This record gives sequence, structure tokens and C-alpha cells, in this order.
Amino acid sequence: MKSNIKRSIVRFFNAYGLKEYYLVFKYFRLTGRPVEKPMLISVVDHRRKTKGLTDRFKGIVSVYALAKAQGIPFRCVFTHPMELADFLVPNTYNWIPRLEELSESAREVRFRIMNKQPPLRRITNLFPLKKQVYIYAKVDYLDQINRKYNQQYQWGELFKELFKPAPALEERLKMHLDHIGSNQYIACVFRFQSLLGDFKEYRFKSLPEPGRQQLIERNIHALQQITEQSKVPVLVTSDSTTFLSAANQLAHVYTIPGKVVHIDNVADAEMEVYMKSFLDFLMLSRAQHIYCIGTNKMYPTDFPAYAAKIGNIPFERILVE
Repeated sequence: MKSNIKRSIVRFFNAYGLKEYYLVFKYFRLTGRPVEKPMLISVVDHRRKTKGLTDRFKGIVSVYALAKAQGIPFRCVFTHPMELADFLVPNTYNWIPRLEELSESAREVRFRIMNKQPPLRRITNLFPLKKQVYIYAKVDYLDQINRKYNQQYQWGELFKELFKPAPALEERLKMHLDHIGSNQYIACVFRFQSLLGDFKEYRFKSLPEPGRQQLIERNIHALQQITEQSKVPVLVTSDSTTFLSAANQLAHVYTIPGKVVHIDNVADAEMEVYMKSFLDFLMLSRAQHIYCIGTNKMYPTDFPAYAAKIGNIPFERILVE
């Protein structure tokens, strides 16, 4: 009974946007410093959970596309669970806000929480923009924005306008590109979540030991078919270190060492832990072809699909029977 009441209260707050007003009055002051410059601000911080890295990039690029279509300033505040600027820095568009250009006044700001698939008009009904709007988004609205504003924005091109690797990430990318021993390689991605028991993600359950081994063998067999046919090295990424260890036994396979984490579930980790996700993402984006492989029990992740958009390279899903 109590849980039903709690759910009803949560739905009420979500339905009427009261949570957005709560954020304004919790974090801003009526007497705070006003700033007259309206802008859209994509936010990833400790105040809201935003799922994985791909969902965060979906939201950031969508808000940037909307700001670009409207000809208004865009900024990104990405501080949780790490500072994005430690890994990706501005490329042709400077998305890092200067402290003095952000308002501290509750009169000057609004929040929009774009969970799941809320209508894009929840943002566009604020135009012409008169305030600074902080947006929590984890949805790809690019197709809708292109239709509404008669644009032909490409997700990968927008991503590259915003981001380039920070020096530490660029150094590691160069090292792995040198190690893979070729300017040409393909990539295979396997997303197990908690099925193999070595990657904790929310409350997903692990398979019993016999089921884990069977799942590994089925996916290794699919990978082996690709490696035997490929004339170039095969980069393999996965959220399972157990599977990566098995994949490393195959010829022509290259994996990137490091601990795999879900960045929405791990806070205050060392920089190298988060580095692995960015390395995987950008190494995938430089492949010739990306395959996402798995059984119907495995998660059809968008991580490789959006990496493929950056490099405008072929992407294919393979279902293991």
C-alpha cells in the first residue's frame, strides 16, 4: 500500500513538472546574480541519474542541435561521476561555460527533465528563449529536430563539432592504434550486463555457472567465425572481463586492458577506470566496420551504434542462435 502511494506521488510530481520547479528553488536564489544571456545548458551532474555514457551523449548532442537550429548559445555542464573535460575537450564549438555567464537567480533559470520519450515541445515551447534552461536529457531527438527545423544535421558531425580527445585520452588512443598494428581494423562488441557475474549493473541477475560457460562459448564461436574470415585485426570490446579473457585466446583479436564499469553506478573512481569507456568508444569509432553480437538474452546496446555514427562507418547487429 505504501509503495503504491509513493508511486502515485512520484507520478504527480513528474506529470506536472513540479520536480523541475523544485530544482530551481533548491539550487538557486531569488537574490542571486542575474545574467541576461539566455542559453540551453545540457546537464549531467549528481542531482539526476542519467544511465550510461551513450544516453548522456544522446542528450548532449540533441540539446546542441536544438540550440544550433535556433541560433542560441549552448553549454554543457558534465561533472558526475567525473569531469567530462578530463577526457573530451571542446573542438570547434566551446561548450564549457564561463562562471560569470551562468545566472544564480531563480528568476533567470528553468529546468527540463527529458526522461524516456517526452515530447520535444517541452523544450521548444520555451522559445523564443528568455531564460537559461538546464536540460537533463538522455534521448536522441535529432530526427525530430531535423524535421521541425528543416535541417540535415548528422549525429556524428555534431559530436565532432563539440568534442575532441583531451591530451591524456589522445595519448592512449595513439598507443592502442600503434599496438593494434594497423590503420585498418574491424570491431566486435558484446554486452552481457550481469549475466556472467563479473559486471554489476543495477539489479540484473547473473546466470548459474553452467549457463555462463555456455553463453561464453556461443559468443566465442560467433567471434571466431568473424576472425577467421577477417583480413584485418579485430578489436573486441565488452562489459565482461571474463569474456575478454576468453576472446584474447583467439588469433588476430585485440582488446583494451582496464576495468569495465557502468558510469551511472560508480562514483569517485580513479581516472583510469573511466578512461576505459572513452577509449572503447573512440576506438570503435575509428574501425572499418562494427558488429554488435549477442543472444536474445543479451542487451542490444546502442554504445557501438553511436560510435559508428561518429566515424560514419557500417554497423551491424548479429543475433547468435
